[in-house]
Amino acid sequence: MMRSIRTAAAAAVLVMISACASSNASRLARLDADELFREGETALRAREWNDAIEALERFTLTFPTHPRNQEGRFLLGSAYMGKEEFITAANEFARLADDYPAGPWADDARFKVCEAYAELSPHPQLDQEYTKAAIEHCQSLITYYPDSEFVPRAQEILDRMIGKLAEKQYLAGEFYRKRGAIDSAILYYERMIEEYPTAPAVPKALLRLYEAYRRIGYAEEAEAARERLLREFPDSEQARELASRTSAGEGN
Repeated sequence: MMRSIRTAAAAAVLVMISACASSNASRLARLDADELFREGETALRAREWNDAIEALERFTLTFPTHPRNQEGRFLLGSAYMGKEEFITAANEFARLADDYPAGPWADDARFKVCEAYAELSPHPQLDQEYTKAAIEHCQSLITYYPDSEFVPRAQEILDRMIGKLAEKQYLAGEFYRKRGAIDSAILYYERMIEEYPTAPAVPKALLRLYEAYRRIGYAEEAEAARERLLREFPDSEQARELASRTSAGEGN
């Protein structure tokens, strides 16, 4: 009996939602282009994401030649961003940037693609597909719109995403080091330093390289890692640790 009551109540709610949606769609269909744009813009400002999306989608599809169509498409992407549907937002912004590469919203849209994928970027241990996508789009903005006001913010995201890829390589090295597979650990540390020489994880990798090479008796390689750490990152925590070890009598 209770299950039947719950099922009936759920069905009633769905009918009400469907009726409201149909009613709103009918109302929007009666609005002209400017009214639709204002409706979507107002809903966006109020953070009413679904209402904004509904109005702006109808505006952009119904009035593709309207002078504010590009702006409407940008606002539509922004509504999806607000709703945290980042893949859909990225697709909307990317299409806008591709359709109008010289348009007034092109660099704005390209930056938002970069930002959307950065939002999707996971912890370093996980697959970094979205991190790489963020890097690609940030680099596109910097390359094709070097005078854009968004370049500094794109560079900041780019550096952060590159740092995450470097951290993933470093953690792989740590995985092998902790299991005694020193040769494999060295390969990951060296690859990380070569591919991401300015990443924040580089001092950690250089210290690990120094330790690993000493452990397997490669004195020359250990000394090279030590010298590079002290020369290029003298203020790092790792350089200070290595200097203290030297002071305590640890051999070079």
